Amino acid sequence: MKIQSTLSRLCITIAFAVGNAQADPGKKIQPGDQMPEFTLRSDQGKAITNTVYSDRTTVFIYVIAKQQGSERAIADASMVVSEMKDQAVNLVVISGNPDHSEYFQEFWKEKRIRATLAVDPERSLYGDLGLIAFPTTLIVNTNGKLIHSLSTHSSNYPYVLEGYIQHAIGQLDDAALQEHLKARSLPTSSPKSVASRHRAVARLMQDKGLYETAEKELIVALEYDQESQDTRLDLADLYLHLGRVSDAATYIGQVQSADPEHRRAMLLEGIMLFRQGDYPESRVVLQKALVLNPDPARTLYYLGLVNEAMGDVDQAMSYYRQSIGRLLNEPFE
Repeated sequence: MKIQSTLSRLCITIAFAVGNAQADPGKKIQPGDQMPEFTLRSDQGKAITNTVYSDRTTVFIYVIAKQQGSERAIADASMVVSEMKDQAVNLVVISGNPDHSEYFQEFWKEKRIRATLAVDPERSLYGDLGLIAFPTTLIVNTNGKLIHSLSTHSSNYPYVLEGYIQHAIGQLDDAALQEHLKARSLPTSSPKSVASRHRAVARLMQDKGLYETAEKELIVALEYDQESQDTRLDLADLYLHLGRVSDAATYIGQVQSADPEHRRAMLLEGIMLFRQGDYPESRVVLQKALVLNPDPARTLYYLGLVNEAMGDVDQAMSYYRQSIGRLLNEPFE
C-alpha cells in the first residue's frame, strides 16, 4: 500500500509539472554580470558581437514581433537615446523572429526608429541570458557588464530608462539615481497598476527559479499597493516554497486579521500547518478550505499528504486520485 501511495505522489507531482509548464530553472543575467559572448547579424548583414560597442554604453532590447509591449519599448527607447545624442550611447534591438523582417522594416519606417536591428534566429542569446519576458531591456557599459535591466514595458519605461542610462554613463551616482526614480511617476501609472506589473514579473521570476528576485519584486509591489492582500499571499506562498514558514505565517496572519474567511489564506494556512507538522489541525483547515474551493487540486493534494503523514493511506490515495482528476478534468471514483 505504501508503494501505491508513493506512486500516487509521483503521479501528482508529474501532473503539477505538466499543468504549470514551468521553464527549466536557469541563471538570469544580473547587474554586474558580464555579457556572454555572441555574434548576431544586423538587418543590414553586419556582424554584431559582444565587443562591437566596447567604446559606448549600449541599450539592448530583446523583443518579439507584433507585441504591443515590444513595440512601445522600441519606440520609447529610440526616443530616449535620440534625445541623448551627445552621449556615447547605442541602441540595439534584438529579435528572435527571423521570419518577420518585413514587419520590422515597416515598423522602423512608420515610427522613425533610430536603432540597429539584429536577429537571434535560434534564440541562443536569449537562452544564454536566461531571459523569460518580452521585451527585456539591458543597459551594458563599455566593459561589457550589465548595469541595469528592465523586464516588460510600463508607462514609466522612458523615465526609468533615461535614469538607468544616465547612471550607466556616470551622469548620476547611486543616490541621484534613487532620487530620479522616486521623483515622479507618470500620471497613467497608478500605484495599483505599478504593483500589478511587479507581481507579474515576480511570477515570471519564480517560474524561472529566481526566488530572490521574485521576493524583491513582490516587496516593491507591496510598497506601491499596501492594501493588496493578494501580494501578501504571493509572498507567503513563495516563503512556504522556500521553507521560510515563519515569514509565511506573518503575511498569512495579516490577511486573516482583515478577513478570517479569506479562501486563499486558509489554503496557505493549511499548507503552513502541514509544514510545521501539525497534521490534525492542517487537515481541519484544508477540509474547510476545500469547501471554499480556492484551488481544489492543490488542496486535495495537500490533504493527501496530510492523511498519508497521519497513516490513513486509503484516504490519502482517494485525495491524490481526486487531485489528479481535477488537474486532468477527468472523473476519478
